[in-house]
Amino acid sequence: MNIQGQRATLVDTLADMLDGLVSSISIDAQLVRPAAGKVAVFIEPPTVEWPSWGPPEPVWTLDVIAGTPATQPSAVDDILTALDRLAERGLNLRKATPATWNLAGAGTLAAYQVVLNALETE
Repeated sequence: MNIQGQRATLVDTLADMLDGLVSSISIDAQLVRPAAGKVAVFIEPPTVEWPSWGPPEPVWTLDVIAGTPATQPSAVDDILTALDRLAERGLNLRKATPATWNLAGAGTLAAYQVVLNALETE
């Protein structure tokens, strides 16, 4: 599967796994708008490696952002709930690192940067 196909599959997988916990999933940072009590997911452009004679292997990184400027006290808990659900439902998580997300004109929001292991797409 090509990289764009993997990304489309990843978007669908995240939407299914996160169900009512997610307000948006996007590859466009301008469209990231988490709602109170929900997370938003930004899919970063992948790092791509080409092993000898093999197809490209993208490494996907997600930014999981939560809350609004007024609901930050519970935002980390919302993110951790979403990460627990992704792990329970079998997303191939590698690591999650605390971060912040700069919401243009509105300040910063709680976030985690999540790196995935290789996706199983066959």
